[in-house]
Amino acid sequence: MTYQYNCDGFCNPETIYGGRPALTAEFSEEFIKASQAGGDVVEHGYEEGNLVTLCPECTRKLLTERP
Repeated sequence: MTYQYNCDGFCNPETIYGGRPALTAEFSEEFIKASQAGGDVVEHGYEEGNLVTLCPECTRKLLTERP
């Protein structure tokens, strides 16, 4: 059985994806406060302690696009 998940990103939350997600993470206080990437994550609406699973497209948007 393949892994299935809903994306916690910017796409349609009703879509069920199969296969491995591009990103599964928990945003720690250290990451949020001590890195530019952490600041970018906050600008996209995520907070410390959030557990997220993102599809490939939403991962690309999180890592490359400014909100």
